[in-house]
Amino acid sequence: MANRRSFTVNAVIYAVLIAIAIIDFYPIVYMAVNSSRTAVDFFKNPGGLPEQWNFDNFKALYFRFDVLRLFGNTLYSAMAAFLVTMALAIPASFAFAKINFKFRSSLYMLIIATMTIPSITFVIPNFLLMSRLGLVDHLWSVILIWSITSVPSNIFLLVSLMRGIPNEILEASKIDGIRYAQTMTKIVIPLSVPGIITLAIFNTTGWWNDLFTPLIFLQSDELKTMTVAVATILKRFDTDYPLLLSGLFMTSLPPMIIYIALQKYIKKGLVIGSVK
Repeated sequence: MANRRSFTVNAVIYAVLIAIAIIDFYPIVYMAVNSSRTAVDFFKNPGGLPEQWNFDNFKALYFRFDVLRLFGNTLYSAMAAFLVTMALAIPASFAFAKINFKFRSSLYMLIIATMTIPSITFVIPNFLLMSRLGLVDHLWSVILIWSITSVPSNIFLLVSLMRGIPNEILEASKIDGIRYAQTMTKIVIPLSVPGIITLAIFNTTGWWNDLFTPLIFLQSDELKTMTVAVATILKRFDTDYPLLLSGLFMTSLPPMIIYIALQKYIKKGLVIGSVK
């Protein structure tokens, strides 16, 4: 009886998971299939298969919209933002995790509390600040906004991870005369690699899919990110659904590939700070 009940429960769980997977994966399949169709073929049967498979829409994205430049803008902005974020978050996280100083707990809670503030409330002050700095319609405006707003959440994860670093290792490094910079580069960062990779995945995919920030701060077509280009430039051809779906499909691929390729680091990075 117990085995039969266990089999029934497992069957229900697997059925639910399969249903969720189908629901989540269907839009990707739909975009992939219909991006290989012509507009005429699509309007004849929007839910069917192509009469003839072709890749003209992807060629149009490459030649007419310079998709490589759009990908380059997005990748450059995400990588630069992540470097800036880590340059701020790693030393701060180490200080909160391993260094005793006055008001440490209060300052840490204050930083974490900023995560609860809706980002929309900072749009006007941020725009005015970037305007005064002369960074509006420049990639560095997006890079700075992305990096600074991500620091609190990154500190939250890294602090829990760095608390698991044995104090004996840090004390031994002090006895050996290793300086702060060497401690960070030779001990703290190597031991925090799983968490850093996890943050790289979450941050990069979040920034890649971000529409609002680049839409506000980037106005020139040559500076737009891939997501903004799909929402604005390709929107001018909104009657050509296969072309629009091609852009959406290409925009969706990098985050999916990152998650699939690095999923083991995500699991490890999420649990490493909870087990000592």
